[in-house]
Amino acid sequence: MFISATAALSVVSLLSAANPAAVSATRNPLPRKPALGAQFQQGTTTIQGVLPGLSAEGTLRVGDQILKMDGVSVASPAEITQALMKRVSGETMTLVIKRDGKETEIKLLLKERPREVSPDYDVLYEHVVSNGKRIRVIITKPKKAGKFPVFMMMQGLGAFSMDYALSGQSGPYIEFLQPFAKRDFVTLRVEKPGMGDAEGGPYNDTDFVTEGDVYLQALRYIKKQPYARADRTFIFGHSMGGTFGPWVVSQEPVFGFIPASTIYKTWTEYWLENIRRQLILGGAGRAEVQNRLKSTAVIHSLVMQEGIAPSEVAERYPQFKEEIAAEFPQGDRYQGRTLGFWRQLAQLNYPELWDKVDARTLVMWGQWDFVSTEEDHFMIRDHLNARKPGMATYVRIDNADHGFRTTTGWQESYRSMMTGTFNSNAVKTMSDWIDQQLADADKQN
Repeated sequence: MFISATAALSVVSLLSAANPAAVSATRNPLPRKPALGAQFQQGTTTIQGVLPGLSAEGTLRVGDQILKMDGVSVASPAEITQALMKRVSGETMTLVIKRDGKETEIKLLLKERPREVSPDYDVLYEHVVSNGKRIRVIITKPKKAGKFPVFMMMQGLGAFSMDYALSGQSGPYIEFLQPFAKRDFVTLRVEKPGMGDAEGGPYNDTDFVTEGDVYLQALRYIKKQPYARADRTFIFGHSMGGTFGPWVVSQEPVFGFIPASTIYKTWTEYWLENIRRQLILGGAGRAEVQNRLKSTAVIHSLVMQEGIAPSEVAERYPQFKEEIAAEFPQGDRYQGRTLGFWRQLAQLNYPELWDKVDARTLVMWGQWDFVSTEEDHFMIRDHLNARKPGMATYVRIDNADHGFRTTTGWQESYRSMMTGTFNSNAVKTMSDWIDQQLADADKQN
């Protein structure tokens, strides 16, 4: 999830089942994206270093300035990265460079991004098929023979890749995944459409159903693998992932589910509460906040619930024209995503989804999480326990923010969300709970 003072929780769930079971990753393998393997002078396209074993080696030199890639001008390292992401490894790319003061056209063979190799576990780069697109899944498994419990990650909202080395120092959710990869667990990461090696997208154009089906197909795939214990599969759904979870699990059961930093109430309730909370933390006056909420309630009801275009709402209610222009500057987009994305979210009935969940559940929330509320997490726990006593447990992680980074209060959390050191109590709580569930199940068998 994420968010500015006027933005929303990156929550999500889905409306209906999409695809049948995933297609085997052994057919028509998904190629890796390429890596240039060049370091640039800051803010320029001039090469100051060439890394061994990647595309640039043997073709590009220190001092070369990249001017065009496939006929398109590039003026920054970011534009070079964007151009590379449109291609796959094994292809040849045409570059125009300036070398020794002269423009030269060269052919560059694109070599794939490095794959992780670890002495602690095997790493598999496979794929599933969702809505006709090949989606990268990255799996770690113990090196020894056997069948092992599964720890599946369902990440929050945002355009980022889950393709990184768990043996490294950084990467989204690495602190949660590393400990399980180094134990007798299978871990599973799933790319979103258009991210990393995955086909489909662009990511910001996908709706809930399209994105959610990716997780469903990945779950079905991993449960069929000979090294995975299908009856001991756990999902950790953070933020948006915590709301995808009930929809996915209702169609493909799991042994354990861990929703965290997420929501239970209707989107409308959440949205208004979140705006009030964040505007006050940002220093807005109470009267100003109240006026903002009154207009937002009208605008979002018409745009998100009724499906009316922002431009039409502005015509009907000219007093809201400035606010509508500020919130919907692109007309058909909101917070970078399509209106369809948010409209699907606004139509969800979370209790209906949770009614279909039959899994041991650990609900977690950070003490200073200003993006979601503790009350929503109580609601999830109480809903499940009303159906089956003892089904769900709630744990508050003290001194933690939305991403379970260490913080000491609301203002500090608001100013520097998810920038502190990782609060290790979060993963310890998860690990202890998972171990207890496995032990309890073994005693019952």
